[in-house]
Amino acid sequence: MTLSLSDTLASPAASFDQPRLLADVGGTNARFALETASGRFEAVQVFSGADYATLADAIRAYLASPEAAAIGKVSHAAIAIANPVDGDQVRMTNHHWHFSIEGMRQEVGFDTLLVVNDFTALAMSLPGLPEPDLVRIGGG
Repeated sequence: MTLSLSDTLASPAASFDQPRLLADVGGTNARFALETASGRFEAVQVFSGADYATLADAIRAYLASPEAAAIGKVSHAAIAIANPVDGDQVRMTNHHWHFSIEGMRQEVGFDTLLVVNDFTALAMSLPGLPEPDLVRIGGG
């Protein structure tokens, strides 16, 4: 199932019966980690986008790495990408990768896949930050 942003915001606390893949994808690098419990991130790795023909290839390489493979099966993933995300088709403006979100979900074998713009992902994280980490900018 491909998740919509509203689905994700409506149910932010999912169970951790399996690790979840988190990715930050830009024009140069794709950064991957597995969230194994709320706020616990393991197997953090950076892959050069130039080394992979597709984002799905980079994801499969990460999941096959000894560090990630040792953690276990991954069925759920969320990707923050430095690109507009509007509908199912994503075509990166700063890299040659392009994909269907639903097609990639099926190709990689995830049960759920959420793909959002990277600035959207940052904004979504704000409610989870502790008060000492927040700095007010401006007077509004």
